[in-house]
Amino acid sequence: MVLDPSQQDELQDAPQTHQQDISKNNPPLFTVKRGVIAVGMLFVFVSVPIIYGLLFPGQKLVKAQAEREFIIDENFTDVRKILVRKDVAKDIIALGGDSEFVEQQWSAVGGDVNPTSIFDLGWRLELHGILKVRILDDYIGKHVVPMDQKVEITVDLVDSRSVLEQGTDRLLAYDMVTRFSRTADNKTRVQLKLMQEINAEAPWFAGAIAQNIVNESVQRSLANQERGIRQVIEDNKHDLPIFPLR
Repeated sequence: MVLDPSQQDELQDAPQTHQQDISKNNPPLFTVKRGVIAVGMLFVFVSVPIIYGLLFPGQKLVKAQAEREFIIDENFTDVRKILVRKDVAKDIIALGGDSEFVEQQWSAVGGDVNPTSIFDLGWRLELHGILKVRILDDYIGKHVVPMDQKVEITVDLVDSRSVLEQGTDRLLAYDMVTRFSRTADNKTRVQLKLMQEINAEAPWFAGAIAQNIVNESVQRSLANQERGIRQVIEDNKHDLPIFPLR
């Protein structure tokens, strides 16, 4: 069979067209290798900083504070008597669940008290001393730390503040305020305020996680203190001293 010139041209072009189709469906090996190398380099660039952060975590200063307020449906005078007789002020921190009381030393006692009149409603008592507590937190570490404590007691108020006097490597600052006050209907308002500064050890990319952990810890501590305070009042409300009358 004799092919005309046009058929001969088509037959000659067929292998080239077939090669072009193969090239389209199967990229050159060099192109494939280059893509694999690019993906590998991207993985290295992403993973190396993360691995480095996990192996060599940095230090991050984390500060958290929280407030909590609630009402105890008991006569404030009765609550105040319980607080004073049981010396609850020294136990408020331990009620948070992450520390325990060690010792308390009062260095100064002052105020304005009239010993000749049991009906005096203008009396005021001020206490200043050092409260030592043992930290039980696994993250912060187990240390005995001193707290500078000031307590003011009046006929309508019991106000206590404990401030960390000497910190540790992890616990840099601690400031706890506990205030019991008389409401208009003679009940007891309790206001709690806690601030902590912690030197957190965390990877560079986990700073927000560390902050959330400390925030939750502070909130949990105040919730535990509320439960503890309510329990102390409940356990002692039927065993009250007579004086002071109000």
